[in-house]
Amino acid sequence: AAIWNEDEFTILEQSAADILACVRSKGLDRLLPIKDTLTRIVVGSARVKADVVSADEREGGLRNLLNFGHSIGHAIEAILTPQLLHGEAVAIGMVKEAELARFLGILRPHAVSRLSKCIASYGLPTSLKDKRVMKLTAGKECRIDTLLEKMSVDKKNDGDRKKIVLLSRIGRTFEPKASVVADSDIRTILSASISVTPGMPNGLRVTVTPPGSKSISNRALILAALGSGPCKIKNLLHSDDTEFMLSAIKQLGGASYSWHDAGEILEVTGNGGKLSASREDLYIGNAGTASRFLTTVLALCSSTKGSNSTVLTGNARMKVRPIGPLVDALRQNGAQIEYLEQEKSLPIRVHSTGGFQGGMIELAATVSSQYVSSILMAAP
Repeated sequence: AAIWNEDEFTILEQSAADILACVRSKGLDRLLPIKDTLTRIVVGSARVKADVVSADEREGGLRNLLNFGHSIGHAIEAILTPQLLHGEAVAIGMVKEAELARFLGILRPHAVSRLSKCIASYGLPTSLKDKRVMKLTAGKECRIDTLLEKMSVDKKNDGDRKKIVLLSRIGRTFEPKASVVADSDIRTILSASISVTPGMPNGLRVTVTPPGSKSISNRALILAALGSGPCKIKNLLHSDDTEFMLSAIKQLGGASYSWHDAGEILEVTGNGGKLSASREDLYIGNAGTASRFLTTVLALCSSTKGSNSTVLTGNARMKVRPIGPLVDALRQNGAQIEYLEQEKSLPIRVHSTGGFQGGMIELAATVSSQYVSSILMAAP
């Protein structure tokens, strides 16, 4: 999907949670709920391979596209086998080869984020520093010189010139074949760190677009969800915080969303602030920005037949981060919020009150500007 069809890649992104839930459940018929999805994925994969092989019977180069992730992945596998499985090594290889395309200016950063998050959502590693990889391999080191040596015997290579499949976007490759890449560029993306030396060429004129701000991105998502109709957001930061925010908004029925222009633009269709309490907990990992904004947003939810409150929770680190000043301010304005474990921290249960009472709300802005923003965005 990553090399051939963005629509199928989107299906993989959207289906990860359901597929993992069914695979990890018990029972002979546990896969029945995802039968159609699995059929689509398997048939789609076979169709791509059949199309490529049929169009390149004499192996002129197109067939090399099927080896996306394998150039670096095979080198990793050669060092870490049998502790690391082939698919796990290729998963890391896909991310590193996407990072290589980004380093070469071919692939946009958001595409690397999408690929990495999709792979991780299926429980596969995306880095040699992955905790499970480190445990399985007892921290065995993959030296860069050794990796490059292993890569030198790749059948795609042209003599001593290494060839790697480079993405130009999700669903499309830079060339209809593997591209020649210099060892120095491969070494850069495999390195744990690089040295930046001072100095700039005379007359250099460039336009630099920095990644979107995490807190501004989540503010934009909240405002889009509370509004009505479509809202297009560009340069949204791809991070755990924004992913948790998107999932939470969708879980509350606040908005639907879709990606456009190869993932550069997110279109959020807001439901006019009509949010519904969730029977399932809202899990936000260690996303502090999401926790502060969602605490207030949950007070806007209406009760459903299944629930009249929503639990907001996170990981162990999130459960010791402070949320008390915001909760105190919301309680003063009629919000019903309970601490379920430690006082002043998540998890909390926010009862559905359908909004604020209005009037005076006092909150020290010196504590966190995000507390203030949280109330301002959701206030009547």
